[in-house]
Amino acid sequence: MTIDPKQQRWSVCELDYGGMPLFMRVNESAREMIGHPDYGIKLGFAVQMVNSKDANVPDAAENESLAELEDRIIETVSEGAEGIHVLTLTNAAMKELVFYIKEGADIGAMHDSLKDSDATHDVQCQAVWDHDWAAFTEFLPENDA
Repeated sequence: MTIDPKQQRWSVCELDYGGMPLFMRVNESAREMIGHPDYGIKLGFAVQMVNSKDANVPDAAENESLAELEDRIIETVSEGAEGIHVLTLTNAAMKELVFYIKEGADIGAMHDSLKDSDATHDVQCQAVWDHDWAAFTEFLPENDA
């Protein structure tokens, strides 16, 4: 069960997360896949902000400049794994793109292709088992998952 990226519905909101604003894009279409047994690996690519240190919100110009890198991350994951992009989280310190993918992807190769693709930002990667999609559902309103 995969959802065509062209058919996915996204929402945008701002949360107070630890006393700081967190801007969140949520793939509403992914709600119907929560806990899908084939997509138990949470894959996250985080990009540390450079120009937003000591700020409460991301530097607008820096955030805009990351659009191409975001697109590259999404493209790399869609080519290297079967899965779905579920969240993009942005605050003054970082931007993280979260996916749920099937086993068998070469996550190391995906990370290697991305970590040196931007001369000004470091791309970090983490993959963990998350069969119940806790990292996704924790950001959904209560009783909404």
